[in-house]
Amino acid sequence: MNTEPRAAPPSGRPDPAIPRWATKPVRRLTAGELAEALTYLERHHPDDDVLGRALAGEFARRTAASEFAHRTATTTDRPA
Repeated sequence: MNTEPRAAPPSGRPDPAIPRWATKPVRRLTAGELAEALTYLERHHPDDDVLGRALAGEFARRTAASEFAHRTATTTDRPA
């Protein structure tokens, strides 16, 4: 998987129409950016299954890891 950032537009200035998360690798997106990207993709490019699956998979991993960490923290705090 390519983890390098995407190349800048030829002018050197980012296009204001491009969302801020569009230039980041998927693994560096925050959960909020992943949700925003999924919403954007659904509205503008619903036929892009590959990108949709990559974003959804990463979002699922993040939310599952967060939920597991939360449950582990609350379970560990209880006396046995």
